[in-house]
Amino acid sequence: MNLLTTLSNSLMQGFFPKGWDLAKIDGLAEVSGADLLSKKSWWNPEFKPIPCQNLGDFDVYMGHEIAIEISNARKNGRELAMILPVGPMG
Repeated sequence: MNLLTTLSNSLMQGFFPKGWDLAKIDGLAEVSGADLLSKKSWWNPEFKPIPCQNLGDFDVYMGHEIAIEISNARKNGRELAMILPVGPMG
């Protein structure tokens, strides 16, 4: 049983945006280990994954990145719109 086999005729049918390839997204969840760090053709050329030792490190790294974006926008005199995560991340 999984999302793909139970979605039809459920309350979730029509919830996800049209165009989302749910099978492809589901396949990404199966990637683990060293495969997580191998560069993918669809990644932004500037993207570089940074492994975290634990969830606390992840929270700190993400907080620093958010602060850097805010600081850079202020320093460069530009407006900034961000989509931020909410709720527990781990």
